[in-house]
Amino acid sequence: MSENLIVYYSRTGTARQVAEAVAAHTGWGLAEVREKTPRAGLAGDLRCVLDMLLHRKPPYRYEGPLLAGCGHVVVVAPVWLGRLAAPMRAFLQDNMPLPGSVSAICVMASRGAFRAEDDIARLTGKTPQPALVLQQRDVQSGAASEPLAAFAAALCKPATTPETVLRPVWISPKEV
Repeated sequence: MSENLIVYYSRTGTARQVAEAVAAHTGWGLAEVREKTPRAGLAGDLRCVLDMLLHRKPPYRYEGPLLAGCGHVVVVAPVWLGRLAAPMRAFLQDNMPLPGSVSAICVMASRGAFRAEDDIARLTGKTPQPALVLQQRDVQSGAASEPLAAFAAALCKPATTPETVLRPVWISPKEV
């Protein structure tokens, strides 16, 4: 397990832009989850809503190498209705267990990325480390370039000894 891979799904192109930026920083390969039926226009929007509300598993195509040889997989996906986008959810369900470790970047319009990261953790059985939440407008304006560079640097940091994972104080429970 030596290959590292960035797997992304992008309906609008924003998550693709994020995945390409991380690949440029790390030199890691890209793999894409594509839908068999495009989601253009109002009909596509409606399918997004129905897939999420009804927990449907949309058909998809995976364009990339086999995951069996991957030492680390970065999942890059949008957030739909406060959860992980249905095509990426379907892909993860079909490709479990993932070998090696998992990281995640969730791109949201305004909210829900933390629940999407929870979806990735639940589906893979692994806590994504590192994990990053981005707003779509920050990606499009270029304001996300610094957090993306820091994320990529964390990916490339050589693993020497296990480190304690510290959660931001606003997430962690108070010690009594």
